[in-house]
Amino acid sequence: MDEPLPVRLADGRNLKCDTCENELFERHRWKLQTTGMTFMNLDWANRDATCFVCTGCRRIHWFHW
Repeated sequence: MDEPLPVRLADGRNLKCDTCENELFERHRWKLQTTGMTFMNLDWANRDATCFVCTGCRRIHWFHW
């Protein structure tokens, strides 16, 4: 796991946790699951989401682009 860091958003501001207003996050990538792909046993082909986990309260902030 990488060192917790501030996250710069596209508009130039830093991400701030909605719950505790912390500005340090751990970066993770998680697979987005869909019913159709699971039904066809193709979960591996689903897209990924970038998630930032707040180091203060552990809230997960999901981003998909």
